[in-house]
Formats: sequence, C-alpha cells, structure tokens
Amino acid sequence: MNVYDSQVAAGLLEKAGFEVIREPESTGDPKGPLSGGADVVIMNTCSVRDHAEQRVWGRLGMLGVEKKERPDLILGLMGCMVEEHGDRLFKRFPQLDFLIGTRNVRDLPTIIGDVGKNRAQAAAIGKSGISIEYSEFTKRDSPFHAWLPVMTGCDKECTFCIVPKTRGAEVSVPADKVVREAERLVSGGVKWITLLGQNVNSYIGSEKGNSFPGLLEMLCHIGDLERISFTTSHPSDATEELFQMIAKNPKISRRFHLPLQSGSDKILKRMKRYHTYGEYTAKINRLRELVPDVSITTDIIVGFSGETEEDYLATKRSLEEIRFDGAFIYKYSVRPGTPAEKLPDDVSPGDKALRNNELLAIQRTITDEKNRENLGKVVSAFVEEAHPERKGEWFARTDQDRRIVFPSLADLRGKFVRLRVIALRHETFLGEVV
Repeated sequence: MNVYDSQVAAGLLEKAGFEVIREPESTGDPKGPLSGGADVVIMNTCSVRDHAEQRVWGRLGMLGVEKKERPDLILGLMGCMVEEHGDRLFKRFPQLDFLIGTRNVRDLPTIIGDVGKNRAQAAAIGKSGISIEYSEFTKRDSPFHAWLPVMTGCDKECTFCIVPKTRGAEVSVPADKVVREAERLVSGGVKWITLLGQNVNSYIGSEKGNSFPGLLEMLCHIGDLERISFTTSHPSDATEELFQMIAKNPKISRRFHLPLQSGSDKILKRMKRYHTYGEYTAKINRLRELVPDVSITTDIIVGFSGETEEDYLATKRSLEEIRFDGAFIYKYSVRPGTPAEKLPDDVSPGDKALRNNELLAIQRTITDEKNRENLGKVVSAFVEEAHPERKGEWFARTDQDRRIVFPSLADLRGKFVRLRVIALRHETFLGEVV
C-alpha cells in the first residue's frame, strides 16, 4: 500500500510542477547529503515493525544535520508513522516541516506550498474517510503493471498489529468504482493489476455484499486485462469460494500470500488470529488440491510474548510440514498502542535472534528445493523490463510471481511468453523462449 501511496504522491507533485527525483543511491561517501540535493525530502513511513521506524528516526537525524547547513530544505513525513505519532513528531524532531496522514495524500502539494511560503510547520491528518486515492496522475514504475487498492484498514485486531490504529477500520471501495478504475488503467495499456488491502480478501464492495471472489470475477471479464494478483489475505477470509474462483480463472495469479504468523495454537490465540494451525493447514491443502501449481508464501513472527521453546518448535515444524514457497520471517518487536504492548516481551533478544536465523535457514533450503523442482518445466511469464546491464536479455514474472531472465532479440515488454526454465541463479530463474 505504501508503494502505491508513494506513486500517487509523486504523480500529484509532478502535476503541481515539482520535479520528482529518486532517492540517491549510496556512493560510498558517508558525508554525502542524504537529500541528494533536493529542495524537499519526503519519507513515506510504515509502522508495522520497529526496524522500519528506527530507520526513519536515523534518517531524520541526518537530515536535521543537513538542514542546519541548508535552512531552506523542507522535510516532511507521510504515512502510517504520522497516524501513529501525530503532531507529537514536531516536538521530537523540530527539523520537520510537515506531516501528511494516510487519508490526506491529495493535500501534499498544498502543504509544501504553504510551508515554503510561511516557513511554519503544517500538518494534514484526517481521522475520517478512506486512505485510498485513485488518481490519473499516479506515477507508476511500469506502463504494464498497476497497483489497485480495493480496501483499507483492518477489523481483525491481532494483538501485535498497529494497522487498526494507523489505517482505521476496514473500508472497501465500491465494486463498480474498482471496475471503472481497472478499465481506465487497462485502456491506458496496463496488462496486469495487483489488488491491494491490509486484508484484501475481507473486501465487501457494496451494501449488496459484493465479496472478494465476486470482485475477482468482475475484473476477469475485462478483456485486455491479462493478469490479476492480490495481497495480503487473512486466513479467516480465505474461503472455498475464493479458492474455486482462483481455480477456474487462469487470469488470476498462482501466487497466494497467507500469513500464518505461528505454528503454535497457544501463540495464535495469544495473537488473536482467529484460526488454529490445523484450520490453516486444511485451507492450504484444499487450495493446493484445487490449484496444483499454486505458490504459497507466508509471514512468520518469532519471539512473540509467551513463546516457549515448545511453541517455537511447533512453528519450526510448520515450515517443514507445509513447505512454503517463500516466507517473510521477523523477530517480534512491541508496537506502542497495540494490545500486545500490555503483554510481557519475555523472549530474550538472543533467543529471538537464534530462532529467527534457524527458521530463515530452513526456509532458504525449502525455497531452493521447490525452485529446483521447476527446472526443465515450461512456464508462462509476463515480460516486465529489459535487463539494465545485458542487452538482449529481459526480466519476466511467472504465474507464481517468480523472477526469470531470458534472452530475446525482440522487445517483448508487456507480453506473456512461454519459457523453459533451464537454470537457477540464487532465487532467479534463467529461461529460454519456447
């Protein structure tokens, strides 16, 4: 969602006459300006994990030093950290000039203009409305792929999660509006759309009860739309109806991301996840039965409050039993304002690190083994872009969202091709056109 918000912000700023530059790559000079010489620096922030916040705090410190030498430099924050901390950020970081909440992206050009004119701190943090902005000026990274948010917020109230505080309650965009926006994108050359939502499969698109499977079916009828993917799903709303919809529509991506978080029923209950490990695995087994070529990925948290060695071993067994195609594995960090803040953070940093590293190693092995099962197979892949360094080579994504590089004299960007997988380099496939 943050990537989409950044693209909307960049497009609105360019429309207002600003020149948007990418974040400068590290040159190896630790004294080089973090601003890259820009007049305005905006950081779009995330509050889900402590590490992301710590990076923002560090960068604000460095930018504060730079601002002492360049007093006219304008510094701003947008996104979930603004929703979490509010205008208290001005007191902690007086070098900040403006704050933009998740529901106020459209106000960005006006706020920057006001700060430049008045040289006074300004904030736009709305507490009502929906934090989704459809804009014809969105600055996408690809002419062929587009992010399309369809719902925002969360009603599930997992004890570890800050999203209900930063994004609010679940709100869905009406189905007819989603379809119109998808049709507009497709008319402009988009071939592949990724639907977004904190719990995307919790989508309810109208008072008549358009479900997420119903929305997928509507989008599948858009003729020139060739691929539909979505993230992130919640196990509670991963239904038989959804699995059947995926199975019968080849337009829908064969990658399904479904966070497990823990393999221990005790910890799942403490996390308020609304499912047991057995219920989760039954859903995975059913999806694999209906869609044999599906790729399943997940999220795992280690070291949550109360996690014993036995609980950890249950999570370890879950990786070995389910054999995910990929997993994002994180050490638990307390997020202020969440229900889990009241629980003891009683797993030592050392144990968290050991458990995290062991799970990462197990998953790397499983991912490599599952990737190697594809060697020699013929796959369908969407060509994204030319290789930046090797002329005549192209990057593509398979139906399971795996990256594959292949040679071709023809410019195949924006097209689906049939490729034979001939080798594996780290986690990237090498292929050839069939």
